Amino acid sequence: MQLIQGAVALTNWFDVVYLLSRGCAVALSLCDYNGHSMEQHTLWKTVLILAMVLGRVMLQENACPAPDGKDGQPGVPGRPGRPGQKGDRGETGLASKRTGVKGMKGEEGDPGETGEPGRVGYKGPRGPPGPPGEPGERGAKGAGADIKAQKRPAFSAAIDSDSKSFTAAGVVLFKRIITNQEQAYNGNTGKFKCAEPGLYYFTFQVISSGNLCLTIVKRDSKGAEPQVGFCDSNTRSQMQVNSGGAVLDLDQNDEVWIATGDKGTKLYEGSEANSVFSGFLLFPRLASP
Repeated sequence: MQLIQGAVALTNWFDVVYLLSRGCAVALSLCDYNGHSMEQHTLWKTVLILAMVLGRVMLQENACPAPDGKDGQPGVPGRPGRPGQKGDRGETGLASKRTGVKGMKGEEGDPGETGEPGRVGYKGPRGPPGPPGEPGERGAKGAGADIKAQKRPAFSAAIDSDSKSFTAAGVVLFKRIITNQEQAYNGNTGKFKCAEPGLYYFTFQVISSGNLCLTIVKRDSKGAEPQVGFCDSNTRSQMQVNSGGAVLDLDQNDEVWIATGDKGTKLYEGSEANSVFSGFLLFPRLASP
């Protein structure tokens, strides 16, 4: 019953609005036809507009809303938009484990240009000896040795009881010549001078009447230097023998002599016993090939 009354009321309102809007329209046409003033014409237009708006509002308030309709079909996709601006650089990601399969080795490339030589390195250790080389050609036969032409310097001299037995420099003077092959020994100086390089043996037997020290001295291009020394202690002042010897390697013009030491110079100078200094060549030095 309420539904029927609402429908009748709605119908009445429609009639009122319809009649009002038609009346306003007729009024406007009459105003235009009868030549009314402009103010009256504007007034009637305003009334007409208000009636139309009022009618729509009343219809919306008294109308029952219908249920929503079904969604329509999607439209056609639009065209792509313009590219956006470049974003900021992101943070470095964490390193991931290598999961790929190692590929095959590629072909060898062309050799590059030769670089500049590097710095010289440190000298390495000495390597092992190499294999022996092939024997060389046999040399020419050398000249035969002539034993008669070989020099054989040798001497032996004794202290002369009638003359001084040593010099101020301490050189013992063996002035009485016993043997002097090649004339290499000088009795006045007490020194042997080498003329044939090689190995020589020198020895002495000297009689002492007290403490005595004797030294075999060699002088070469570097100067004089004692080679061996011998000392005897003789507190009873009796005659005793002081002896010694050595093999020396001499060059040409080297000299050898016997010298007294600071600790004793008591040489026996009598005629009852002789003090002797001797020397001779053992082996001459072979010439270099």
